[in-house]
Amino acid sequence: MKGIINKRRLPVGMQNFEQIRSGGYMYVDKTDFVWQIANDKQNNFLSRPRRFGKSLLTSTLACYLEGKKELFHGLKIMELEQHLPQEEQWPQRHVFRFDFSGYNTAIELKSYINTVISRWEEVYGRDKADENLQNRFLTLMEKAHKATGHQVAVLVDEYDSPLQHTLFKEKEHEALADIYRSFFPAMKTGSEHLKCLFLTGVTKFTQLSLFSTLNNVSILSTLPQYATVCGITHQEMVDNFLPELKAMGEANGWSVEQTVDKLRDMYDGYHFSENLDENTAVYNPYSLINALDTKRISNYWASSGGSTLLSELLERVEVEKDTLEGSTVSRDRLEMADVSLQDVPLFLYQCGYLTIKECDEDEYTLGIPNKEVQRALYNIVLPNALNQPYSTVDSNLLDIKRDLKHLDVESAMRRLQQLVAETPYAHNSKEYINEERYRYLLRIAFYLMGCTIEEERHVATGIIDLVVKHPACILVMELKLDNNGGLQAAKDQLADRSYASAYRAEKKPLYAIAVELSSSKRGITAWDIQAVK
Repeated sequence: MKGIINKRRLPVGMQNFEQIRSGGYMYVDKTDFVWQIANDKQNNFLSRPRRFGKSLLTSTLACYLEGKKELFHGLKIMELEQHLPQEEQWPQRHVFRFDFSGYNTAIELKSYINTVISRWEEVYGRDKADENLQNRFLTLMEKAHKATGHQVAVLVDEYDSPLQHTLFKEKEHEALADIYRSFFPAMKTGSEHLKCLFLTGVTKFTQLSLFSTLNNVSILSTLPQYATVCGITHQEMVDNFLPELKAMGEANGWSVEQTVDKLRDMYDGYHFSENLDENTAVYNPYSLINALDTKRISNYWASSGGSTLLSELLERVEVEKDTLEGSTVSRDRLEMADVSLQDVPLFLYQCGYLTIKECDEDEYTLGIPNKEVQRALYNIVLPNALNQPYSTVDSNLLDIKRDLKHLDVESAMRRLQQLVAETPYAHNSKEYINEERYRYLLRIAFYLMGCTIEEERHVATGIIDLVVKHPACILVMELKLDNNGGLQAAKDQLADRSYASAYRAEKKPLYAIAVELSSSKRGITAWDIQAVK
């Protein structure tokens, strides 16, 4: 009972700063960023992937701008606030808050904005003759400024959610865009009444003209000084959650160091600026907090939803290996461009499936940030590439994994043949399917089975196509298309170059597998399995 009473409270899925602070929940102090946002530029926009703390940041900013000083005792912002003149410290401003998530049509969004404005008009009054949302909100800003003696703040969380959900519905998308164009100019017209405008979202839609209309919106998304505004850095994790790290380790038989390494591999690795050192990498906060709370490594981000838009995109655009690993985008495009269904790497970056891995003065190189995202992405990519339902693919993978556990490699190969049978052509290649694409699909399949994969492994005698390390065995695979020598060529290469010998020291059952692939039938047509002594 004593352990339960003394257990620290983790803010699992919580997005309300006041609730976290009043309820005694753990809070990673980001209030120095909050102070900077509120007191630097007037108009600000921050993009981050879903479940990355944007709503909590918005809530924290609202509490500060409302002057709720009692919630911030002991936090960084207390010292920063002292840099302001006495009369400007902790003013109680009126904060107009909007949350656009969950509204997918123009009618729904307009009704929501009208409802919020009407609620505030009950406080400040309304000119009944004017039905225009922009005019009504402008009047509210003016009245609130006059009533409180302080400029107001406008915070719009997930501003792009309705636009994202209608990307494939042209008429509805344009109707929504009209709502945005008719409402947001109030912030420009009423700029004299506005202390701070803060927009959050996943993607940027410059075609709405918001970012030019609103007088020089400061795009915080890739600025180095805001790289860690959302998410949790490695040092923040260690400083704030050491008791939870110890408890998680004890529950799983790991040392603290092992626990940290597992969490890092699974949830760390996001970079949102040109600074790529360890201090600017962040963990997905939603996943990390859930893992520490449950004491289990799992795929929390993927299970929280949000993949519908990506699935719809993949029905139209093929995601190849080069799209996921090592794709490059110009700095201007990543920092300033809209969401684009034709620009898949940029879209995947904005949605959190890719992150910045390298950069130079002209371009960014993107890649998958961590194991959680890799599994989430592959679970969408593979069924789409195979043109099969997720449930079918998942069931087949479990069967293959079970066969390998029992060293029934022949059965595993038969199931693998069924899995990739009649693999569709890539969208960008109507005439043939090549060996590299097969290798890409097989690598994803084995990864989703929990295997460690080595692709195009260089050894003294050559380059091995695919090495699959299952907990029960190791598969050394050579792939050949039927028009490139086929099965015999694959067998000869495995034998002549003794590829499997490089893995004898691992003391697991070892198999050399020659695989013939068909470009015409699009599938695995033959194989030869040799147990290596």
